[in-house]
Amino acid sequence: MRLYADILANAARHGWDYTPESIVSGSKRHFEEMKLQLNDAGYEIVPVGTRLYCKRLDKLALR
Repeated sequence: MRLYADILANAARHGWDYTPESIVSGSKRHFEEMKLQLNDAGYEIVPVGTRLYCKRLDKLALR
């Protein structure tokens, strides 16, 4: 979201003024677009806190 904050800061420097509602909806839209681009590049987006299970790595962790 740092990129979106930079976009807003740059717009404010040039006199653009956004309502809080516009900022929130724009932030959500920007995040969704970024997720699509990452998916297209081959990345998989997982929810925060999700722990992927890998039996081999769990065995290594127990050593």
